[in-house]
Amino acid sequence: MKTAIFVCLILLLAAVLAQFFLAGRFLAEITRQEQSIRTAPAADLRDPAEIPEAMRRFAGRGLASQANPPRAVHLTQEAQVLQGETWSTSQTHQHIAIAEPAFVWVAHGAGWPVPAVRVMDRFTGGEGLLEVRLFGSIRVGQFTGPDADIGEAMRYLAELPFAPDAIVSNGSILWRQIDAQTVEAELALPPGSAVVRFHLDDAGDVVEVTADDRPDVSSGERVLRQWRGVFSDYEEIGGRRVPQMAEVGYVNDGVYAPYFRGRITSYEVLK
Repeated sequence: MKTAIFVCLILLLAAVLAQFFLAGRFLAEITRQEQSIRTAPAADLRDPAEIPEAMRRFAGRGLASQANPPRAVHLTQEAQVLQGETWSTSQTHQHIAIAEPAFVWVAHGAGWPVPAVRVMDRFTGGEGLLEVRLFGSIRVGQFTGPDADIGEAMRYLAELPFAPDAIVSNGSILWRQIDAQTVEAELALPPGSAVVRFHLDDAGDVVEVTADDRPDVSSGERVLRQWRGVFSDYEEIGGRRVPQMAEVGYVNDGVYAPYFRGRITSYEVLK
């Protein structure tokens, strides 16, 4: 009996140590990816003629640097994510690169000493990845490959309102003016192009972003769906004027269904 109890305790200890080891490795990978953005090359301003006037004005309203663009921005959010039919709350933080298309977004739910769930969503080095880990260690979901590359590149473009400096500095973005209040942005990737459209209101703020064919694998199968994001509550924070509220979702059979909502709680410009 004592031997059985001893063996059980040993196995439990081994499981706990394995948990902390795997969680630590995942956290170290997150830190490495974030550091790659924090130490990215500094940006240079693009030729203004390459950027539609509506977006140049929007970047100016966002207080984008007119001389020395930063390397990146870092923001935190209080977020809600739809899981099934229930909205769960999580804390998130995100690094967004300025000179090149790259971001790292991390979310974690409640839990101590490790969160119940930790998520890393990123586009770095031209590759996209979404990874979900239970207790920060056990992989329960992963999205990678060409569809992830295009989908995450679309996310980088869609979140340019959070990083107005990138609008006037990122030379990888191809801009096209559609009409007076609609501008299209494109990133060319080996699997194909990531394209989103920005819709501006009469004041010149981006209030909506749309894409026609973002890959969706939430059902277990690859489906190209219309994708939509909504921005609101523009305010100055951390030296930039950005939307405090954001919501994003897919359009299924003509019906918009959001799956993420977030409010910015802090913002930092990284020189």
